[in-house]
Amino acid sequence: MNKHLPLLLIFTYLLFNFSVSQATENDVQLSAFKQEYDWLKLSSDEWLKGDILSMYDEELEFDSEELELQTIDWDDVVELRSKNKLSIRMLDGTIAEGYIVVKDGQLSMVNNNVTKSFILRDLLSITSSSKREIDLWDGYLSLGANFRRGNTADFDYTIGAGMQRRSPISRLKIDYIANYSAFEDQESDEKLVTADKSTLTSTYDWFLNHKIFLRAMDFELFSDEFLNIDYRLSYGVAAGYHLIDSSTVEWDVNLGPSYQKTKFKNVPVDESNTEKSPGLVLGTDLNYEITGDIDFEISYQVKFVNEASGKYIHHFETGLEIELTKKFDLDLMFYFDRTETPHADENDNIPEQNDYRFVVSLSYDF
Repeated sequence: MNKHLPLLLIFTYLLFNFSVSQATENDVQLSAFKQEYDWLKLSSDEWLKGDILSMYDEELEFDSEELELQTIDWDDVVELRSKNKLSIRMLDGTIAEGYIVVKDGQLSMVNNNVTKSFILRDLLSITSSSKREIDLWDGYLSLGANFRRGNTADFDYTIGAGMQRRSPISRLKIDYIANYSAFEDQESDEKLVTADKSTLTSTYDWFLNHKIFLRAMDFELFSDEFLNIDYRLSYGVAAGYHLIDSSTVEWDVNLGPSYQKTKFKNVPVDESNTEKSPGLVLGTDLNYEITGDIDFEISYQVKFVNEASGKYIHHFETGLEIELTKKFDLDLMFYFDRTETPHADENDNIPEQNDYRFVVSLSYDF
């Protein structure tokens, strides 16, 4: 008998038991992560199952199976596992697609049985794979209204709606807001409209890197009866820069050329009702997360056009967005518009330069 046979049998037995125990341990670990869910572990050692929606600006949007939509600071994410392929964008502009595993401060991506490792601190964004187009979109609807009855009947409303498509390399935003106000004398039944304006805007940004973006489209369609504007159509392009991009503060600036066409509702006799002008647009947007439920926003834009088109056209808005539930927000917004040289109507009446509004509205996010 071979003298080494007993040792060989003992070694084989130990190796078999070790393999079985390791396989059992791995099976237990894998069984905890059912592939029908994405899995998220927080710094509090709590696990959430659900769906990874996106990660931007150091915030992860996670649709929990039990807690519904959650917005979580990226610093609180300890472990993350995806059930589907996702897209990531890195600080150097690299874009990759695959199954994501974040663990022990490491980022791994598996695609076609090939695993790649990335530096976690260089991760800029996570989005759904392009195969799930619907997951790249989100939007909102808002309504603010005021009704009053008595000697006069007042009716005021502000309606807002918007959609946004975000991917690792681009961002498309479409927003619409309309403001209408009227009162009716109860004795004479005379109705007087005091405000009737609407604005449709759309921008398309292409991210060149984590600091610089190209605004390939900056579109606006504006109408205001009391500013004597039937419609004002403008289109431009711009270069943008992220001054601050952190987990609580996002501050962008942009600058670029534009073209504007304005049709006025009424003009003096023998005067054209249409004006066209090249222009220059300067804008800035600031968002500050005061708490997890309260955001402070500032947006300002000024257009430089010829004098007949308005000369300097300012738009400023600021306010608070307060999260009431995961789907509903309370918005407290102040709007200020100024046209340096308003266009006179057929009676040579010149509209006011300034327009102010404070709006309280309820919005629904989807």
